[in-house]
Amino acid sequence: GEESQFVLYARHRDNEGSLRLILDGAPFGGSREFTNVLKNTSYKKSLIVQRGPRMFRYPPLDLVMESACEDASSQINDLTASVFNETKSVSQKLYNRGVGDSAVIEFVQPCPKVEWAGELKRDRNFVVNSNSDNKDNLLVTVFNPNHGEASFQNMTKYRLKKVLLSYRKVGDLHWSIARSNTMELDFTGAEESSYGYTSMKWKLANFVSEGTYEIKIETKCDQLGGPPDIDMFGTSIISGVIDLTLPEQYGQALPLHDTVLLGEELVVVFTEPLRCEKPFTFDLQIIIEGTNYRFDREELQVVCEGRKVGFQIDPTVGIDVEQVIGKTFTVEIGKVGVDSLSNIFDANGNSIENNVKFSKTLANINLDEASSLFKFTLEDIECSDDTVGALADEVKDKIMKLLELDTSDTSRIVLSSMICENGDTVITTTTLLPPSTDGGGRSLRTTSSSSAAVGTERLHSINLFTKLRDLSQEEPRVWNLLSTPEGRRVFAEEENSGNDRNGFIFHVSDLKIIPSVSDTKAMLTTGSDRLDEEEELYKFASSRKVGGDQPKEMITKKTDRRAIVHEIEMHEDAMIEGMQKNFALELKEGRRREEQIINEMRMQEEQGRQREEEMMGEMKMLHIELLVVTLACIGISLAALMHLKK
Repeated sequence: GEESQFVLYARHRDNEGSLRLILDGAPFGGSREFTNVLKNTSYKKSLIVQRGPRMFRYPPLDLVMESACEDASSQINDLTASVFNETKSVSQKLYNRGVGDSAVIEFVQPCPKVEWAGELKRDRNFVVNSNSDNKDNLLVTVFNPNHGEASFQNMTKYRLKKVLLSYRKVGDLHWSIARSNTMELDFTGAEESSYGYTSMKWKLANFVSEGTYEIKIETKCDQLGGPPDIDMFGTSIISGVIDLTLPEQYGQALPLHDTVLLGEELVVVFTEPLRCEKPFTFDLQIIIEGTNYRFDREELQVVCEGRKVGFQIDPTVGIDVEQVIGKTFTVEIGKVGVDSLSNIFDANGNSIENNVKFSKTLANINLDEASSLFKFTLEDIECSDDTVGALADEVKDKIMKLLELDTSDTSRIVLSSMICENGDTVITTTTLLPPSTDGGGRSLRTTSSSSAAVGTERLHSINLFTKLRDLSQEEPRVWNLLSTPEGRRVFAEEENSGNDRNGFIFHVSDLKIIPSVSDTKAMLTTGSDRLDEEEELYKFASSRKVGGDQPKEMITKKTDRRAIVHEIEMHEDAMIEGMQKNFALELKEGRRREEQIINEMRMQEEQGRQREEEMMGEMKMLHIELLVVTLACIGISLAALMHLKK
């Protein structure tokens, strides 16, 4: 007839890779029946073959077109299909690569993936420093997730071109290709293990300068103009540091004056930010010469922050102040002792080459004129934020009682910054002033009692603090005695012997010795010629590395610093010469002005003398006129008198 019915279907029952067929925009999973197909007429149909979720290569498909009368799946003609002994169907093999038995349906694969491996994957960063086993190279290991199908080297037979390591300094936009010796670091040229791992050395020496970097691995394939992941693939970015510069001491220990106060903070500044995590990695030792005092880091108050190490001797811990003042002490920081594993490290793990060593002298201040400032803590006293200020007199009375001070010495105790903690503890900053010298100088009792026999009337403020500290350490012993039967017996015996008990618990801490103004000026003040240098060192000590995305701050090497200093000295010479010239001109101008002022003063003096002479002449004239008038009056009076007598 002029028209007929046909059925189209694909022969892929197994469909191992889950290919998906779409015919004319609709899923084509089984067969498609076409009716009213005219004789000698061409029809165009659109068949789309989509790959499955995993594979990129599939066996070819057989597309079969046959009469609906022959097709058993036809709903209209299924009864007639069984009578056809010989089929008249037409088959067409569908493929896009290869011929014959090698024909396949192959889809374009994205550029192969690559992953980090080894220490870079584990740590997600890298550090190359002076302690690295290999300072000239960094070992980079990558993983081929498709190693079961092919190695990176074999993939180059298809689309893959290179597997490269790229790097850039933090803050830069442009990426550079890493090198292995003189060649690009390309993992397709290295041997890959059966497990898919490849390792190569990134050449750093003479190619990569010190700094903070970002690195990534990229695969590059033939350009097809498709989506970005079709032509290339990149790993996540890893950051790291290349730092081979050792930290050094920067300038002299602060403060710059050689004489320091006991308890004053000493600061050592370094050229780079330090590793300051606790526990500290460095040793620190102070030895006071001529005494048995030797302090290690654990016995000192130590601060490590940014580029500085600050420390101080805590005078609260029982040091004899009168014994050590005026003594020289030595400081050593770094690796102290042959067996020590400690040292000063910068933030990237470089250790200082030589220990920091210096000496200073504890100021021999006049303790009789010094004050002591400390924190006084009183326990088991009911308080609140609203009422703590009203407790000042009570706290002062307790301190007076502890020190056995006379009521006339109340002014020696100054309380400030009183706070209440937990409703039962008062903490106040306390200052003990030196004995008064203006007539109110009866510092302590001068009675004949046993308390006065010790000579306490001459105790300075430091000794008063020592007495408070010793008394505060006695209180815990009392409570320990009361906690056991044997202890209570000892306590009772001591009570019967007449020992006084305070009846309250207190603590003292954070002692600071405040010297007199005269001692401060004489021994504890940096010379005016070094104030600017000291200020700059303190400012530099407080600077630090700002953020991970900022380049690492590096300080110039010694040779560079010497060159800078030389240049500064040259500029200083020029500045001094200019200042001298300006001074000479100003001096000449000053002399000219001085002469001008003297001349003006002389003229004014001459004018004043002339005015004085004129005034004297006028006065003489007035005197003469007054004399004439007086004589005239006398003559008239005599004439009148003579007339009256007649």
